[in-house]
Amino acid sequence: MWKTGTKLRLHRQACRHHAGATLVPVSHMPTLPAVLKLDNILVATDFSPASKVATRFAIEVARRHSAKLLMVHVAGSQSERPLMDAWRAGQSEIMDHFIAGRLAGIEHELLVKPGDVWGVLSELISERAIDLVVVGTRGRTGMWKLIMGSVAEKIFRLAPCPVLIVGPSCSQDPETGPPRILVPTGFAHQSLYAVRYAVWLAEQLQAALAVLNVVTDADQLPPQEKQRIRSERLKRLRALVPEDAKLPGAPESFVEFGPATDQILATSSAWNPNLMVVGLRHVEAASGETSQAKAYEIICKAPCPVLTVREPA
Repeated sequence: MWKTGTKLRLHRQACRHHAGATLVPVSHMPTLPAVLKLDNILVATDFSPASKVATRFAIEVARRHSAKLLMVHVAGSQSERPLMDAWRAGQSEIMDHFIAGRLAGIEHELLVKPGDVWGVLSELISERAIDLVVVGTRGRTGMWKLIMGSVAEKIFRLAPCPVLIVGPSCSQDPETGPPRILVPTGFAHQSLYAVRYAVWLAEQLQAALAVLNVVTDADQLPPQEKQRIRSERLKRLRALVPEDAKLPGAPESFVEFGPATDQILATSSAWNPNLMVVGLRHVEAASGETSQAKAYEIICKAPCPVLTVREPA
């Protein structure tokens, strides 16, 4: 049996932990680069249905930002026939988009290259000064060990620039644009950068913005303590968005309790955003497979595209 004094001390310790005593202060918010732009967009395609949906999203992003679109297919074979087949498939897809009027006024280029997929894409990101990579995925979240090394996962995990991933659960229309942007944050540095990026994007697109914080490991707390934590976290969330942000309306703030992945997906389903922005750590600072798997689960189950961002090194 716990003694009354011991239980009280443990409860107070838990309250201090959930109140965010170790969280990054708002005054330490990361800053965006002086010039934040989306001038060059790369969409990686294997001409599968998932890739074709991702290409439509890439086209619309390029249109909204007056960006150049680079469609890239990497063939695993060095022989001429697979390369020619891929070239014809790419030209056919481009023609389909032209006939539908989607590519009108958008500067674009088709590139078919042999080699290792990530190796080729990594070089192009650097050589072409790519600001955004777009990719579709058919990822199976319950098989993390098996998808390690898959193209979409490798891009999401290693790309130095923002990556827009269109998962298999995405139900959004590419042509509607992102009038509603959701950004989850645990107040860690990488997620605070995601908030800054989401604010900039919402300003550019005049989109509604919602900021979400999930409090985990709070099952044993009494209702009044949960309410206190919710009030404290809501105050912190509201302080993350600058007062002079040029948004179409006041941003919304949500605080939920439970497993982070479940609550992020539940909020996404309830609030119905057209885009979710998620902050990632740099590869060398990543905490291992668990955090990567959780992020990829959100990507694959989200009802909207997910934009992953990292603070520039």
